[in-house]
Amino acid sequence: MARLIVLLVTLIAWPISGAKAQEVETVRVATFNAYLLSPIFKCANPNFADCLVQIQGQTEKQAEHLADTILKNTDRFDIIAINEAWDEDAKQILIDKLKPVYPNYVRKIDAALLKVRPQAIVDAITSLDPAAAVAIYGEPVEKIDGEDSGLMLFAKKDFKFLPLPDDSFKWGRNDGETLDAVTDEVGFTLYDRCGGVDCLSGKGAAIVRLLHLPSQSNYTVVFTHMQADYFDKSPPELHPGARDAQFDQIEKLIETTLSPLTPAQRKRERVLVMGDMNVPLFHQPTSEWARRFATPGTYWTSQHYDSWAATNRADDGISNSIDNERYDYILAAPRPYLSGGIEGPICVQHVTIPLDFADLESDHNLLTADLNLGNNFCSPSIAYPVNLTAKKGSDGKPQAEELIDFRNGQDVTQIRYPGSMQWFHVVHQDAGSYSIGPDSPDVNIDIFRPSNMTKPISSYYGSTRTVHDGEHIFTVHTYALPKEFFIRVTGKDRKWQGNYALLVRRHTCATKEEACPLQPGEPPQFATLTEAGSLLGSQDEAWFRFDVVGQADSGADQTVTLTADGLPDPAGYKATLEEFDDPHGGEPPIAVSGTSRIISGAMGGGTHGYLVIRQAAAGSQAVRVRASMQTTVRNLELKALICEDETNPEFGSDDIFTQLSIDSRTIRFPASGEVEFDCDDSADQKDWAARFGSSELTFVDRAGLKLFEQDDTSPDDPSHVREFPDLPAGASSIDGVRNPLIWNFEGGRYRLNYELRMRKNEPAAAAP
Repeated sequence: MARLIVLLVTLIAWPISGAKAQEVETVRVATFNAYLLSPIFKCANPNFADCLVQIQGQTEKQAEHLADTILKNTDRFDIIAINEAWDEDAKQILIDKLKPVYPNYVRKIDAALLKVRPQAIVDAITSLDPAAAVAIYGEPVEKIDGEDSGLMLFAKKDFKFLPLPDDSFKWGRNDGETLDAVTDEVGFTLYDRCGGVDCLSGKGAAIVRLLHLPSQSNYTVVFTHMQADYFDKSPPELHPGARDAQFDQIEKLIETTLSPLTPAQRKRERVLVMGDMNVPLFHQPTSEWARRFATPGTYWTSQHYDSWAATNRADDGISNSIDNERYDYILAAPRPYLSGGIEGPICVQHVTIPLDFADLESDHNLLTADLNLGNNFCSPSIAYPVNLTAKKGSDGKPQAEELIDFRNGQDVTQIRYPGSMQWFHVVHQDAGSYSIGPDSPDVNIDIFRPSNMTKPISSYYGSTRTVHDGEHIFTVHTYALPKEFFIRVTGKDRKWQGNYALLVRRHTCATKEEACPLQPGEPPQFATLTEAGSLLGSQDEAWFRFDVVGQADSGADQTVTLTADGLPDPAGYKATLEEFDDPHGGEPPIAVSGTSRIISGAMGGGTHGYLVIRQAAAGSQAVRVRASMQTTVRNLELKALICEDETNPEFGSDDIFTQLSIDSRTIRFPASGEVEFDCDDSADQKDWAARFGSSELTFVDRAGLKLFEQDDTSPDDPSHVREFPDLPAGASSIDGVRNPLIWNFEGGRYRLNYELRMRKNEPAAAAP
């Protein structure tokens, strides 16, 4: 009865439906380096005539691809900041396709660079190819005015442009200032410092102020593209000093523009700074990021924060696949949400790199952040710490779980506002199996590794089951999970708000119904066989389920090895296979005796069963046993083949085909002909699945790739076979973006991005 009274009081004080206007503030923002280059950035080389012919219509197709990807799901982004959009036709394609959904836009911001930095423009052109520049622009070198800022912005119809509080930086009023937008309330600061070819474009920072109509909250959005480093030069061309000066200019832009606001208004102002900031995190020297974003007392640490680092602390967040760097940022102000009501700072609930944007032609990935009013556990940084309590279950077996609903008399599991998220954090000494789910059909559950906060971990079984616990009925998925993970709870749609309860149950492996699933390449699953008279229940069995998935493309069976460890007395402990079923007709392998029981044999896809450990009688102490699974099958995903340097740039583009050796087969990709690569200046990458064939390959023995460059004017350039590496001991995957295959031709260099996994991130079987 007391519980019911608390719930009623909470509902009266905290309405769940009919939220007030200021309580509806679900906003999703994104920034993307679109790589929509103008001809000068693609063809500034001695082969410009050939290059110009090759790229005809290419950038326009990239813009179409980008717009279509955005429009696939218009609920994902409300504000999109785009940089490196220099091609005029590509800009217009984005405007034409996106403006029905995003009618508030900034199309172009430009400056008369010849008046501002004439010598730097000439130096930049000279460092490229002056003849190419003259041909591309149709002007002599001394009259070439360079490129615009490359900045664009799109916002949905539930936003409205507001006047800038201080218009000192308002752009487009003076001679040489060009602004093409649906509003004239756009501020801009052209960067004074630049280096190398960056001086050829009008890089800077733009500022707009948007009213979010549903919440009546104001958003100050700064979008930028900052000075780049060039690690591929010899020696590397680094420009941290230019970025320092540019950050100072952004600070002045923000503080001057917002200076008329009162302290109370500034407290409620949502300030976001987004773009390709080119601050390296992993290249030497590595001090720039810390100096900028992790130094208390400085403006960009104390007044703003890197939202990725604040929410995804263990995830590298690679946003550039060529340099393997996190160059793209969403900075928020003034501080992360920790506690308090809607008067406090906005909560950056989740920052991700959507996987479908990785298939675009850009060498960058899109970065997006989900924002909302502050709420209990609204980001991973303030996730609810799950405390698994050991107890005796209703069947007399040990159980470890937490039912999360009320804490200190308050209902803490609520999607309080439309679009809210809640996060839960589990840390255990070992990897384990879990049943996790809500008691409401109106919420979704996603599980993330701390090292990958974008792609959820798949459940083990492909369907749900129900668990009765007290007055609740939970719909749960079963997961095989690492020792640390995050649970994200969201509404079924962006409008839903309401109550739910969450069950997190760790399997003790005590019964067949809650067997612990074994996953190849994952840490062992542990179980405890109890001592005599245990107060937490009696357990003399440990059940481990295994499912063999993935058939090699060659048709060969994989070799599966199941291991039971920690059995102190071979006579008193048994490890057996039960309910073994191989659809290929294979017989159950025989266990090898000892304190470790190893069961190994060839098994076809779809084989399943249980490895069961039993103790003959409970002793005076508990016995901790473990089981694991290994397999020889490997899942290879080929992502992009990247030309970093052509073999014979003086004779036009490279014509490439590949030869893949996988187990006993050799396959030519493409089946006939070649794929043209042109990377005279910037890298050129081709998506494997789109240009070469299937990206998903499965093998059990070996896989290697060989590149051939078919040359019309000189001998062909075959490369050496590069073998895909074997998985290191204890690893279940290799990130081939961070560790690609590389081919060095005479005068040429190619790279293949891939991912090698022992298993796919998908359900292994249907729920039993």
